[in-house]
Amino acid sequence: MQQTLRQLESTMTDITPEQLALLGELNAQIEENGRHYIVESLTVEQMREHGYDVTEQDAGVIDRIAEKVEVGADMLWNSVAIWARNYGVKTLEDY
Repeated sequence: MQQTLRQLESTMTDITPEQLALLGELNAQIEENGRHYIVESLTVEQMREHGYDVTEQDAGVIDRIAEKVEVGADMLWNSVAIWARNYGVKTLEDY
């Protein structure tokens, strides 16, 4: 997205200070949003897709795991692995 923003900026002629400020703000928002995985969307389905043996009854554990991690997607699942082990959540590979 930032590359597209830079391409847009390169096509603009006579950029006003207001436009430049808006482009800078948009670039900062893209960068900030790209660093975080939306943790509140961590669901039973996502946990199962990543190999965890969970049901709706495990929602409380999933919520506690989600509270612990607020990072990028790769780091999210590495953190989920740590906290899932800590809370005794089995993986599907355990069977």
